[in-house]
Amino acid sequence: MKKIVTCFFALFSIVIISAQDNTAGNTEKPVIREKASVLVIPFESKMYTSDIDRDLAQNHQMNFQEIKAKFRAALDREVFIALKKDYNPYSFYSISPEESRKELGYIYNSIGYKYEVVPEEVVVKKENVGTKLRDKFKKKKKEDEYIEAGIQGGQLVSQVDNREKYMKTIIVNEKLLPSLSSKFNASQYIFINQLDIKKGADMRYAASDEGYKREVKVHYTIFDNLGNEVDSGAIKTRFSSRQNDIDKIIKIQFPLIAERIVANLVRLDEVVIE
Repeated sequence: MKKIVTCFFALFSIVIISAQDNTAGNTEKPVIREKASVLVIPFESKMYTSDIDRDLAQNHQMNFQEIKAKFRAALDREVFIALKKDYNPYSFYSISPEESRKELGYIYNSIGYKYEVVPEEVVVKKENVGTKLRDKFKKKKKEDEYIEAGIQGGQLVSQVDNREKYMKTIIVNEKLLPSLSSKFNASQYIFINQLDIKKGADMRYAASDEGYKREVKVHYTIFDNLGNEVDSGAIKTRFSSRQNDIDKIIKIQFPLIAERIVANLVRLDEVVIE
């Protein structure tokens, strides 16, 4: 009987010590930060330019409206996917078409656009399978690319500005973001402002095996729910002039661009948190 009582007290002591260890914080669970919600706004139909739609149309038996719609939906989808790791993404493609058209109509009537100078050129490239994105090169501004209007050397000089620009979203309706916040409970908003697809973007590639390169350029602006601009700019990728498969263009180029936009957002959020 004494042995049973002794074992009982020994077991009870172990339980007490274990409870004390838990209380002391020796086995604390890691704190999981709640993911912020981000709403993706696709580009307006008129904010699309392409030099290769005729080639794509012939290759796929699609009309120009179908090509634009496919690019628009695919770009939205890739940004949505890229956001899922760090955020709770929302997309207008996940609600009914009627509601989506109504909400997007309100958004497009509440914003404007403005050209801004690109501070540096960022070209993303997929080196090989499994490699991470990296900057291909950065182009510094040249002093001779911009000349103010005025009198120089006794001669009237008009303003010349050949610096590369991107399209930026401007919110003109102060009720827009409060309205979207009440409906989607989002803390940040990624506006895809414009999509450009050009051929012969850089003739330095003309002598290469792939011939001249085509270029995809996505303009974007990110706001928080207070209307502050978080980030804006343009991301570009290049692909072969012989590539006329719309599905391959989307599969290879769009994830690179989407991941870069989201990476910029994550980087800025980390700065704010720290």
